[in-house]
Amino acid sequence: MEKKIGAFAVRRQFGKVLQEVIARGDSYVVERHGEPVAAVVPIEVYRQWKRERSAFFETLRTTQQHVNLTAEEVESLANEAVKAVRSGA
Repeated sequence: MEKKIGAFAVRRQFGKVLQEVIARGDSYVVERHGEPVAAVVPIEVYRQWKRERSAFFETLRTTQQHVNLTAEEVESLANEAVKAVRSGA
């Protein structure tokens, strides 16, 4: 389950937050002044994110080599894709 928690509250309750992440797999979005600034997630979620990110960039490198794009062109396309995903397009 994903929960929201303020930065001040997470400072006071960090042990409890970690216990819920470990025991129940909960995730926390830490907010400062109502804006999300960080996340506390189970380590396996973080590791999966790192693996997927690494695979994504390896795919970009491979594609770049096959389609003869410059690194700047690939980066621009990647940024466009990220924006599209984040906007829900």
